[in-house]
Amino acid sequence: MTPELISILAVGATLIGLLVTFRRDARADNQALRAEFRADNQRLRTELNAGLAEVRGGLADVRKDVQALTERVSRLEGVIEGLFAPRSDRDRHDDAA
Repeated sequence: MTPELISILAVGATLIGLLVTFRRDARADNQALRAEFRADNQRLRTELNAGLAEVRGGLADVRKDVQALTERVSRLEGVIEGLFAPRSDRDRHDDAA
C-alpha cells in the first residue's frame, strides 16, 4: 500500500466516524426535543381541560340564573296581567250596561 492510499483511507475512516457521531448526537437531540414537546403538550392539555371545566361550571351557573330570571319575569307578567285584566273586564261590562 502506498502512503497516499493509507492517508485517503484514514481520512475516509475519520469522516465516517464523525458522520456516525453527528448522526447519533442529532438523533439524541431529536428524541429529547420530542420528549419535551410531549411534556409541554400534555401540560397544555391539562390546563385546557381545567379551563374548560371552569367554563362549563360558569355556564351551568349562568343557566341557573337565566332560569331564575325567567321565573321572576313570568311572575311579574302575571301580576301585570292580573292588575289590568279585571279593569278591562269591568270596562266592558260597564259599557254594555
